[in-house]
Amino acid sequence: MHERRRAPRTHLELPCSLRRRVGGPIAARTVDISPNGMSVTTQRPLTQDELLEFEFAERDITGRARVMRQEGHATYGLRFESVPAAALEALTGIVA
Repeated sequence: MHERRRAPRTHLELPCSLRRRVGGPIAARTVDISPNGMSVTTQRPLTQDELLEFEFAERDITGRARVMRQEGHATYGLRFESVPAAALEALTGIVA
C-alpha cells in the first residue's frame, strides 16, 4: 500500500469521543496521531467520508475529522478537517 500521509504519526493511545450529527457519543481510542489526522478504534462502525466531531476531554482538544478509510475490523483512519488553532497547537505538542 502506498503511504499517503503528509506527516508522520506517533503511536499514542488516548480516550476519544466521536459525535455524529444525530445520536449519542461514540467511545473511541486513538491508535496513532499526527497534526493532520489519527487512527482510532471503536466498537461502533463508522462510514467512509463521514464527518465527525471529536474530543479529547482529558486534553481539552476538539475539532472535526473525516473518516478516510477502514483499517481492519474496528480501526479507522481519520483526517482532521477543522481544528481550532489552540487545539492544533496542543495536538502538535502531543506528537512532538
